[in-house]
Amino acid sequence: MKYYLVADIGGTNTRIGLLANEGSCKITDIAFFENQDFPGIEAVFHHYFKQYPLVSPPKKACIAVASPVQSDRVSFVNNPWTFSREGLKSEFSFDVLHVINDFEAIARSLPYLDPKGLRCVGGGVANPLRARAVVGPGTGLGMGGLIPTATGTIPLASEGGHAAFAPQNEDEDAVVHYLRQRLDFVCNEDLLSGAGLIHIFNALSHRAGHEVSVSDPALISGGALKGDSRCVAALTCFCGILGSVAGDFALQIGAEGGVAIAGGIVPRFIEFFEQSPFRQRFEAKGCYRDYMAAIPTYVIMESQPGLIGAASIFYDEIGRRAL
Repeated sequence: MKYYLVADIGGTNTRIGLLANEGSCKITDIAFFENQDFPGIEAVFHHYFKQYPLVSPPKKACIAVASPVQSDRVSFVNNPWTFSREGLKSEFSFDVLHVINDFEAIARSLPYLDPKGLRCVGGGVANPLRARAVVGPGTGLGMGGLIPTATGTIPLASEGGHAAFAPQNEDEDAVVHYLRQRLDFVCNEDLLSGAGLIHIFNALSHRAGHEVSVSDPALISGGALKGDSRCVAALTCFCGILGSVAGDFALQIGAEGGVAIAGGIVPRFIEFFEQSPFRQRFEAKGCYRDYMAAIPTYVIMESQPGLIGAASIFYDEIGRRAL
């Protein structure tokens, strides 16, 4: 049996799997690696192939990376790794190597996700003829889109996580003021990421006269779920900002097909998120409130949308069609 190699390389972790060249399109032999344990992606691939030796190594691969893909040399934004696309192709004897942005991959996954893996958080009915958007806080903040055409879809890779952040209330003003004393430029990712949640907590604590700082975002989300007032305030602020930024992106690309929230952070506190100001802030766009109210928002609960999106590059060859 022939296989395709698919990989999703983020700022913190790498996920690798194999896609069989058959009708089931099931991704198998999925392995997870912490990036800090390896000097580069080449070392991860060599380790993977030792774990899962194949009689016939994959000749085609698709790799989703947390980075813009502009030239042969790929350098990660939140990860010290760098690699040559042609060098990687040669080292592993790939006949075909696709390298795409990680949120382009997640956007590509949307037509193939099981509806049970999407948790609706407000809004109306998606318009299938209009764009869909993905926004995902994790190690960084990723954004992407999927634009329908007469013959299929066009994926949109975006670096909107690095656009300037626009505060909308006094708490957010305080966070931005705190960050301006420490950063040259305050972007969306500086608030909507694991590090961003820490920034929010520390900034609000500083404003309240508490100089206790936290370095692990899981302590903040966990504390909020246990009712700690400062953690609740920080996580509530985070969710509101996510709603505002996701709403901005929906307006920018006309995402009447819906907005999906991806990444590893939000599913950890999904019930809290559903009761948060996220949806109210998503809709709070002045005279466009009614327009925004009609756009559905979802949280992607599927654990591997990046791998599914990378695999979708090969679905036409295999014969799989979108749901």
